[in-house]
Amino acid sequence: MLVHRDPDATTETLRSACHEVLTLSDQQERLIEALLTLAHGEQGLQLHTPLDVADTAAEVTAACHQDAARRGIRIHTSLEQAPATGDPDLIERLIVNLVDNAVRHNAPGGWVEISTMTTATGSAIRVSNSGPVVPPGELDALFQPFRQVGNRRTRHPDGHGHGLGLAIVRTIAKAHGATLDARTRTSGGLDIEIRFSDE
Repeated sequence: MLVHRDPDATTETLRSACHEVLTLSDQQERLIEALLTLAHGEQGLQLHTPLDVADTAAEVTAACHQDAARRGIRIHTSLEQAPATGDPDLIERLIVNLVDNAVRHNAPGGWVEISTMTTATGSAIRVSNSGPVVPPGELDALFQPFRQVGNRRTRHPDGHGHGLGLAIVRTIAKAHGATLDARTRTSGGLDIEIRFSDE
């Protein structure tokens, strides 16, 4: 939009153009951050720091409550102690992407459940959500960068996301030697569990 060449441009037109540029800039910044996180995860772990996945999940959940409420999404948590060792920033990004995906790809009046636990072999985080039905045969495509599922783009129509969220989750889980188990829900939505090993 070249409003600076339009002699009839109004204050409102200029304000709208500036807002458009800022929005595009914000989207590009998120894309670059996502690509850097993806690249970082593929390089393997540089940090092996003890942490509690439950604490990180609590912080992430608290930060996303406002966005979830605006979308009419109810969030339920069951956060038991879940000790793990890894890169705190990458594990935080993994949880942010899981929760963000569950909130954004949902439906008004829907729900998200986030739980952490200690297992016989380590710890785990599980994020489940309501939402559109995902054909089981298309589940793997959700974890591929820039991939489409059926005729729907993985990018959310509100302008957020670039089809990298769950690809980053898979990469970070792999870098930590964690197991990722994803399943479609027959009523719609997903169940995703990441299991961190003590070893």
